[in-house]
Amino acid sequence: MRNKIVLILLGFLALGACNVPRETLYFKDNRRTDTSIVRTPIPPYQQSLIASDDILAVEISSISDFTSKDPVRIFNEGGILYNLTPSSGSQGSGGGNSGSNLKGYLVDPDGYIDYPVIGKLKVAGLTLREIKTLLANRLASDYVKDPVVEVRILNYKVTVMGEVRYPGVVIAPNHRMNVLEAIAASGDINLTGRKDNVMVIREVNGHREFATVNLNSRNVFTNPYFVLKQNDIVYVQAGRAVRENTANIFVRFYLPVLATVLSVTAAIIAFSLMNKN
Repeated sequence: MRNKIVLILLGFLALGACNVPRETLYFKDNRRTDTSIVRTPIPPYQQSLIASDDILAVEISSISDFTSKDPVRIFNEGGILYNLTPSSGSQGSGGGNSGSNLKGYLVDPDGYIDYPVIGKLKVAGLTLREIKTLLANRLASDYVKDPVVEVRILNYKVTVMGEVRYPGVVIAPNHRMNVLEAIAASGDINLTGRKDNVMVIREVNGHREFATVNLNSRNVFTNPYFVLKQNDIVYVQAGRAVRENTANIFVRFYLPVLATVLSVTAAIIAFSLMNKN
């Protein structure tokens, strides 16, 4: 009898210890008994438009014979050396840490880059594909026969702040990132953070937009702000206990757990004494 009572009390204690606030769970609306498969359409990928302060890496190659002037080498040696190491140990999405010294062309406030020989080139408002076509046409007309142009954004980044393990800048070498990837690259959300109220801050046409993403729900994948854009800010809000009184977190979180443990221990001792008598 005494062993049964002890097991029951320990079971209640385990249930209490495993009670995780619902706001800290990913996709909590996926129930264990729900065996259905839910399919949602994936929106088509849209290339980002180049804007001021973007840094572009441009590489030119050609399978044709070169002249003694070697024009391809001249074009590839252009650009300024940038150190693009992410802060706070953040890892770039889709390929690990992309921090290194790389040459690139900074897009000025008017949307131009200063490209070798060609001079000022308007790139703001264009996609990478459009810039490749523009450069290939300009080079093929006067400088390089059958050029192959590759263009990348070196500083394609988002900033992750708030209740994550490694707040800071996350660089995406493949020019694509969603909220889950950015948070994973920042070491995931802390236990004190909320997954149901992740804020995405975005600048669009001179305005700043504030949107909420709910990672508790599987419907998050259809949220238009789930897929991030260049220079977005992701802010993870603190949970209720931290917001109300961060200095008194022991009283609000650890003290109730300790009191429960002591109560169960006292109950077990009491039942043991009663059985002995």
